[in-house]
Amino acid sequence: MTSDESENAGADAAFDRIMESIGNDGPFQRRYNIIFNVIAVLFFAMCVVNVLLVLAVPDHRCRIPVTDNEMLNATGSDQWKAAVYPMEYNSRGEYVHSSCEMYNISYDEHTTDDYAPPSNKTATVSCLYGYDYDRTYYDRTPVTEQDWVCDRELYGTNVFAFVRVSEVCGTFILGQLGDRIGRLPVYLFSIATAAIGRVLSIFSAHSYWLFASLAFIGSFSTNTSFQSPLIIAMEISKDANRAALSLWQLVGWTAGVCLAPLILWWMRDWSWFMIVTSLPCLLFYCFPRYAIESPRWLASQGRYGACLAQLRKIATINGRPFELTEQQLKALVPRPEREKTYGIASLFSGWHMSKLTGLLLFSWICNTIPTFTLFLLSLQMGGNPFLNNFWQGAVELPAYLLGQLCCDRLGRRFTNSGAFLAATLACLPVVLLIHRPGTELYVTMLAIVVKFFVCVTYFALYLQSVELYPTSLRQTGTSFGIIVSNVFGAVGPYIVYLGTSRDLRLPFVAMALIMLVGAISAIFLPETLHQKLPETMDEGRQFGRDQRFWSIPKRPPSDATTSRIETELQELQKLHKPA
Repeated sequence: MTSDESENAGADAAFDRIMESIGNDGPFQRRYNIIFNVIAVLFFAMCVVNVLLVLAVPDHRCRIPVTDNEMLNATGSDQWKAAVYPMEYNSRGEYVHSSCEMYNISYDEHTTDDYAPPSNKTATVSCLYGYDYDRTYYDRTPVTEQDWVCDRELYGTNVFAFVRVSEVCGTFILGQLGDRIGRLPVYLFSIATAAIGRVLSIFSAHSYWLFASLAFIGSFSTNTSFQSPLIIAMEISKDANRAALSLWQLVGWTAGVCLAPLILWWMRDWSWFMIVTSLPCLLFYCFPRYAIESPRWLASQGRYGACLAQLRKIATINGRPFELTEQQLKALVPRPEREKTYGIASLFSGWHMSKLTGLLLFSWICNTIPTFTLFLLSLQMGGNPFLNNFWQGAVELPAYLLGQLCCDRLGRRFTNSGAFLAATLACLPVVLLIHRPGTELYVTMLAIVVKFFVCVTYFALYLQSVELYPTSLRQTGTSFGIIVSNVFGAVGPYIVYLGTSRDLRLPFVAMALIMLVGAISAIFLPETLHQKLPETMDEGRQFGRDQRFWSIPKRPPSDATTSRIETELQELQKLHKPA
């Protein structure tokens, strides 16, 4: 260990001792986690998905300006449809009346006496008088207000793509700002832009590009609104609680994703729905006592006075005495000299690290595209779209619990690859069943199974991204994977569009192929369970080189762990031994 590395390790260990003295598992940590990583995440999850839910396309057909209502009653609905709408195959392979075309004849001149259905040779035209929508589940949405269907069906698809691009830009910009200006200001900015962008979109549906721009603004801070409070919570809590903190945040996310479609189902009006699921995010400005900046980050920036102020807040609520002065803190936790890195370019320094980065990127892409595609498909498949979306959200929590269990027993690599393979196999019966009448329930259940295994891969993949990179590149590497995957995730809406406009089997075929690539890429990643995480660039370039392909991770002997802790304490005592 070099002198710089020893100093950094000593500073980290000293700060850990300080956190232990004021309480790193006390009332403050528990309340912070409940407020910002469970309740706030629940509301923000609804804010993230609300714009996606209101852009669902209900069943529709051309409106006909018929004045003779007696003709409609006399001929019956089936005969009337045959007189108005040509027949065509839909995306499920069913021969149905067209949603976007009508016969080019004058309907208001017909009477029950001279009625005769048009023939196959009768000319057809696009809807001339607007559209009638199925109001079973929706009373008013942007789609029904502005007729974003048929020749304008790509309007909604493009908004979905803008949302993904916005998340990429926001992660890239705000992720770096979080390390430069702090986690708290980035978090406060994130919840403000999300709430304001979503609420203002209510008044902009008449202007498509204005609506799309506000959707972009509202999605800009999606990732940092989750990352910032989780990072702060991890940096003020003991190491043993960090996995639980992540799981609690996923509980909040799952609850929000499940609750949002039920609220829309109850309200039926998109304007009030956007207000109810967006404005509550601003309530989390009202907790100044708990909305703290990370004291560990403040110390790393040399801002010892501000660091002491945050530490005193924690100590007061935890009921612990705290008498440390600024000079004592500066002596115990000197500002570390960071290892020189070159940002994203350092992720490709050397063949081995380039290979690891490439495999992780493949895995992230193969996880993100099916995740977004399944969410959008749940709104277009048969049955109740709200319940479809609810069950796809509800399945996330047991998936994360299984992911944590498998990752701790089987290892991250086999869990990730195995879940990708299981999701691929679950797509196959969907392709076989989706064109058969009466199979909507089975198809929905199988789609939920696919989503279950995709969530397992997400849990394992996130752990691998955090654990494979050295300390100086850990956040950069994880953010880079999310950024690149979101770029490719913009393909998801167009995969859904291909299915709804052509053949509903195609999205599942595409997802099966994508997840098969994910299974192959994940199996070649090194195992990180029970491994010492890389600290330096050199360790990162060598991590996993000596692992066997079929090796099963084994827990290291407890003696080795005890010896390592004793060595770190001895080094800390040497570093801070008074002259």
